[in-house]
Amino acid sequence: MKNKKILLANSLLLLALLLFIEIPIKAIELFKLHEPISGDISLLLSGAISVITLGGIALLYCRITKRKFTKVMVIKKISIKQVMLTMVVSIGTYIFAGGINSLSIKLFPVVIKDGMAISSLLNSSSLLVGLFVVVLVPAFFEEVFFRGIFLDAYEGINKKMKYFIITAIFATFHGNVMQIIYVLFLGFILLKVREYTGSLLGSMTLHAANNAISFIISKVAMSYMKLVNTGMKNGVIDPVKVTTAANSNTVSLSATLFGASACLLIGGAILFINLRKLKEYKEEKEGLEYSQEEEYSQNLEYNEGEKYMLREEKTITTDKKHYIPLAIYFVCMIILLVRKY
Repeated sequence: MKNKKILLANSLLLLALLLFIEIPIKAIELFKLHEPISGDISLLLSGAISVITLGGIALLYCRITKRKFTKVMVIKKISIKQVMLTMVVSIGTYIFAGGINSLSIKLFPVVIKDGMAISSLLNSSSLLVGLFVVVLVPAFFEEVFFRGIFLDAYEGINKKMKYFIITAIFATFHGNVMQIIYVLFLGFILLKVREYTGSLLGSMTLHAANNAISFIISKVAMSYMKLVNTGMKNGVIDPVKVTTAANSNTVSLSATLFGASACLLIGGAILFINLRKLKEYKEEKEGLEYSQEEEYSQNLEYNEGEKYMLREEKTITTDKKHYIPLAIYFVCMIILLVRKY
């Protein structure tokens, strides 16, 4: 069954990619949308696609594997302490990501266009629509899909390999270089929080908090740029002049390295300390639960005259053909990215 779950999850990933490509085309034809599409309409369309595709496929996975949604996704209550630690982790994640992004922009100027496009889209949307589509929808549906389905399907395989595959899938699914570089890091932190809280609610909390910080800061920054940027025309940013200014690389490499190093050190310290606290809290809870379970096991052994032994989780081996859909997915994403840039 475990082998079949891997094949199923990888096949559903291909289906998700196909739907994310086809649904926008059909929606534009159906509703007769024409360029330029407003920020709110664009975000609502994106949110609807995520709900239909990621949510629908998650339900389909549960239906095929014949298990309850909450059991597959491991949505369990987490403590207030875990929520607070996760919120602090989100701050560290954002600071650390700032260092990654500043280096990415300096070393790979092609990502500037992606960053400006994302910021412009967020700035042109209303606050309520942005908070719903950018913060809440991804926090639930992306977690259910990437750290729900795939953690369940890949259960039992080598942990490092499992985390690498899930992180790579999560990063490439975003479809642009700017987000791939940043989301590789974010995806790993989301997996660690999911592991240390023992619930998808942990990674959902981190995902929502991280997106909220990014959204609010982006809105504030773009509003400020409207006031001071030389490319402003009647209160609207001229994207050509903004992009040209960004490409001018007026900030020296040494200054960029200094700023990035500061972000990486500060963010890294916050992450290290608070992820360790999450891990220690989990181990304390598991230690208490284990003690209670061991006492019950001993009583059961005494009463029934049987011996019970703890068994380590075995690493399962999978047929390579189960990874064919995954390989096809990565090839498709590479082709799409090459065509885009």
